[in-house]
Amino acid sequence: MRLLLAGALALAAATATPAAAEPAQEAASAMRACLDAVIDGAPVASMKGQDVEVVRETEPNACTVQVNAGEPPMVREAVLKAVSERRERFTPARTKWDAGAFATRETFCNLPSRRHLNVVISTGMPGRPLTLIATALEARERDTRCDRDEGVQRPVLR
Repeated sequence: MRLLLAGALALAAATATPAAAEPAQEAASAMRACLDAVIDGAPVASMKGQDVEVVRETEPNACTVQVNAGEPPMVREAVLKAVSERRERFTPARTKWDAGAFATRETFCNLPSRRHLNVVISTGMPGRPLTLIATALEARERDTRCDRDEGVQRPVLR
């Protein structure tokens, strides 16, 4: 068994993608953990790594992934893939958001159901220290902007 595991690790190391892909892989893994925490109640705690930070809140039920390395498009793609793997079938909200200081800001909503889940992904601009912030959250009510275009929205900063 140990030999099989050692062989698998050696093969993974030999076929590993370039170092630039590591933040994207870490971000995707962190996003999966956040979705599992918010949706399934998985025990995920806040943590801070070298490139990726996870902030878990229980009130409101939310989990945020912040990425400070990697190429923004690669990290965004990896996080979107993690979101798309969920059975809740997240789709883009009809209402768009002003990106502000980010390259993009997108909201994804689950299919209408008893639970009201959203994922907000803000992708940083190339060359800036913040690569991506993604938050999975459960709201008390379904956001009307999921289903209706209410024009470009600007986030209220606190």
